[in-house]
Amino acid sequence: MKKLFIISLVFLIGFTFSCKKKDDGTTTTDNNSGGTLDLPDGYATSSKTNIFDLTYGGSGNNDDELTSGMVSDNSGNSYISMNVTDATANKSIVVVRVNSDGSLGWGKKYDDGSKDWSNDSGENAETGGTAGSISIDSDGNIYAIATSDSKGYCILVLKINSSDGSIIWQKRWKPEWPTGYPTGSQDAEGYAIDASGDYVYFTGTVGSNETVVGALDKSNGAIVFQYALNVSSSKSRGYAIKEDGSGNLFVGGVDGSYAYFAKINNANTASPALAWIKHAGLSYGARINGIDIDNSGVYFSCDIRGVDTYFQVMKIDFSGNFLWGKKFPGINDRNNTHVVKISGDYLFAGGRIGESGMDLMGESLLLKLSKDNGAQVWAGMYYTGKMSDESAEHRIKGISVVGSNIYVAGQVYGGNDNTEKFSGEWVENASLKVSDASASFSDISTSTFTEFQTGAVEDGTINVSDYSTGILQKSADKKTDNPPDCDTFIMKLAL
Repeated sequence: MKKLFIISLVFLIGFTFSCKKKDDGTTTTDNNSGGTLDLPDGYATSSKTNIFDLTYGGSGNNDDELTSGMVSDNSGNSYISMNVTDATANKSIVVVRVNSDGSLGWGKKYDDGSKDWSNDSGENAETGGTAGSISIDSDGNIYAIATSDSKGYCILVLKINSSDGSIIWQKRWKPEWPTGYPTGSQDAEGYAIDASGDYVYFTGTVGSNETVVGALDKSNGAIVFQYALNVSSSKSRGYAIKEDGSGNLFVGGVDGSYAYFAKINNANTASPALAWIKHAGLSYGARINGIDIDNSGVYFSCDIRGVDTYFQVMKIDFSGNFLWGKKFPGINDRNNTHVVKISGDYLFAGGRIGESGMDLMGESLLLKLSKDNGAQVWAGMYYTGKMSDESAEHRIKGISVVGSNIYVAGQVYGGNDNTEKFSGEWVENASLKVSDASASFSDISTSTFTEFQTGAVEDGTINVSDYSTGILQKSADKKTDNPPDCDTFIMKLAL
C-alpha cells in the first residue's frame, strides 16, 4: 500500500478577496485558482499579499517527493531538500533551488545506487528528513545530511555548490568501518546538520543506541571531533543541532520515548565538553525536532506525539531553565510541529494542524509569536477545501525570512480522490489562540559524553544528475492523473 506522502511547495501568499456568507454558515471566497472556496464558520481569508505559490515534483504516485527542509540565502534564493523513492524502491536525495523571483534555478538528484535518504524524526516516513537536515553557511554553500545503506547504514554529508548543485565534497561516517560484513552496532543514521558556525556540526544515532555529536571541517570534510552522547540506557537519537556563535552547541531529540536536550561547551574547538543534559518533561512519545537560537535564549520545536498530538514550541535560557512554552489548539492526531525560526523580535513556527470543520488530513500552520513571552501575533492556515476531491494535506518543513519577505516550504499530499486541487488560501480564525504549555525539566545525571575511538570518514560515491522528473509550476496548475500524489511546495509572503 502506498504510504502517506506529502508535497513540498515553495510559496509566498497573501490575500485580498471578497467574502460572503452561505446559508449553511460557511463562507465563500473567490480564490486564486478560480471558482470559490468554502470556508468553515469562523474563518476568513488572510490579508497577506500573495507573491508566489508553487509546487515542485512529478505528477504520478511512483515519484513522490517527501520534503525534508529548506534554507535561503541573503538574496532570497531557496534550497529545498527531499526524499524520492522510484518505482524500483531505490531512495535518493533531491535538492532544488528556487530563485527569489519564483523561477527554477536547478534541481539535482544525489544517488549512489544504494538507498540514500534523510531520516524522518517521526520515524514512519510520513515526510522527508527533519527541517534541520539541510543547512547553509555564511558563504552560501549548502550542506545536507542523510543516511546511506552502502557498507551498512552510515551517515552521509554533502557540501553542495549553491550556484549549480554540484558537490564540493562528500563524506560518509561510521563509528567503526567494517573489515568484513557490517554489523548493526557499526550502523549510523544522520538526522540534522548545522553549518552556521565554525564547523559543520551533525547529529543522529548509532547502532549502540547513542546519539552521535560530531563536527567536520568546512573546507574538506575532515573530522574535527566525534562523540557519543549516551543519554540513558534507552535508545537515543539526535534530531536537532545548533551552535550559538560562541562555541556552545545545543542538541535535542528523543531518549527512548521522552524528549531531551543538551548543551555542549567548547564546540568551536577539538575538545568539546558536556555542560548539562535534561529530560524536557514533555508527554510520552514527544521529541524535540528543531532548534533556533538568538542572544536571548534557545527555541525548540516540540513534536508532541502519542494518543494526543500537539503543536507546541518552547524557549529556554542558556542555563537550561524554562522561560515559556506555547501550544496551538488542534483536534485529532494531525498536529505536528516541524520547524522554528527566529527573526528580529519574533519566533516563527511551522508544521501541520487539524481543526474542526476543515479537511481531515490537516492544514499548514504558520505561527508568529513574540520571542519575549510567546504571545501570539498572527496564525495562518493554508486551506484548499474539505471535500475529498479538493482536500490536500499541507505541512510546513522550512521557514526563511529575507528582508521584508518570508519563504515557506513543505509537503502537499492530495489523497486518493484529488487530481487537481493543490492550491488554496491562507485563512485565519480569530478564536484560535495559543495557550501556555508548561514543562518540568529534570537533569540526567547518568549521561556520558565519550569520544569515538574508531570512528572515521571516507569519501562518498554519490553521483549528481538533473532531476528530470521535477516540475516547478504554480500550485493552481498542478494536476495528476494518478493520485495520490505528493510534492514539495514553496510560498513567498510579504511580512
